[in-house]
Amino acid sequence: MKTLSFCFLGTFLAGSLSLLQAQVVETPVTIGLVQGGNPQGYIKRSNAQGILFSTAPGGQGQPITYDKIRGEGLEKAIRFEERVEVLGEPRALFSAEEYEEAARAFGNVARNYEIIINVPDNFALEAFFYGAESLRRAGNYSALASAMDLPQAPLIEKLLGERYQRSYEFLKLWALFGAEKFDELETALGIFQEAVVGEAKLLSSPSYKNLPSSELAQIAYLRAHVMKSKGNKTVALDDYYRAFTLAYGNDNRLAKSAMLSALNLHAEDPSFEKEGSPVQSQVQALAYLFSKRFDASELPENIQPFAQRPAVDPILQAAPKEEGAEGEAPAADGAEAAKADAPAEPEMKKDEE
Repeated sequence: MKTLSFCFLGTFLAGSLSLLQAQVVETPVTIGLVQGGNPQGYIKRSNAQGILFSTAPGGQGQPITYDKIRGEGLEKAIRFEERVEVLGEPRALFSAEEYEEAARAFGNVARNYEIIINVPDNFALEAFFYGAESLRRAGNYSALASAMDLPQAPLIEKLLGERYQRSYEFLKLWALFGAEKFDELETALGIFQEAVVGEAKLLSSPSYKNLPSSELAQIAYLRAHVMKSKGNKTVALDDYYRAFTLAYGNDNRLAKSAMLSALNLHAEDPSFEKEGSPVQSQVQALAYLFSKRFDASELPENIQPFAQRPAVDPILQAAPKEEGAEGEAPAADGAEAAKADAPAEPEMKKDEE
C-alpha cells in the first residue's frame, strides 16, 4: 500500500505535510498471546495475516500471525499505547466542529501510522474514517470522493467495528455525489425508498422509508441533486425543502447548503424576474428564514434583497353583531375571553458522538 495515498486527507487544505512529521516506524503496544503471556513491545509493520513485533525499540522484529493473539474477529488483545494521545487533538477539533482542521489532523495521523493499518480496530484506520467524515461535514465532497477511492477505504468495512458501518455506507453515497456520478448515486439511493406500487405510482417521486431524520436529510439532499441533474426541478425543490427542514437545528451546514440550493434553483425560474410572482414570494420567504438562521451576506447577491420579512395582509374583522342577536352565546369577560380566543400553544420540537 502506497505511503503517498494517505497524504490526501492530510493535505487537502494545505501543502504537503511530509515535512511536518516523519512517518512512524514503530508504535508501542501490549499484546495478549494465546501462548506466551502479555508481552510489551512495538509493531513495526502489519498486513492481512499478522504483525511484525519487536520487544525492543529499533529491533528487527518477528512475525506474529493474528491467530496467535487472543481474541476473536476484531476483538484481538492488542492495546495501542499511543491511541488516546495521538487522537486527542483531531478528536477535539472534530468535537468543536472545526471540520477542515479536523480532516487535516486526522489525515496526518492516518498517514504517519500507516504501519498499523491492517491491524484489527487500529487507530490509523479510525483516523482515516474520521478524516473522511470531517471532509463530508466540511462540505468538501470532491476531496471526500478522492479519499474514498483510496485502497484504505474498504478496510473500514473489514477492520473497524459495527458502530462505523452505517456512517461508512453514507460516506460512499457522498463520495458518489462528490464525483458527480449521479446515475450510480440514484441507484444507490434506491434502497432507501419505498417500492413504487399501487397508489404510490401517483406520486411525483418515491417515498422514503422510515429512517432517522439525520439520515433522511442526507438522502433527500442527495436525491435533490440527482433530480436536478436530470432536469426534474420540481422534485429537486421538494427534496431540498425536505432536507433543510429535517436538518434544521441539528446539521447546520447541510441545512444551509440545502436552502441555498433551493434558492438558486428558484432563481433559475424565468418568472423569478417578474415582480410579485409566486416564485419571488417563495424566494422572499425562504431568504428571510435563511437570514434569521444564518448570515444573510452568504446569500447570492441577486437574492440578498429578498431577505426581509414578507408582508402580511391585515386580518379582516367580521362586522359586530347586534347585542342579543338570536343564537349568540353569552360573551365571556376579562381573562376568560382572552383565554377562549387564544390559539393553542404549539408544541416545541427539539440530535454521533
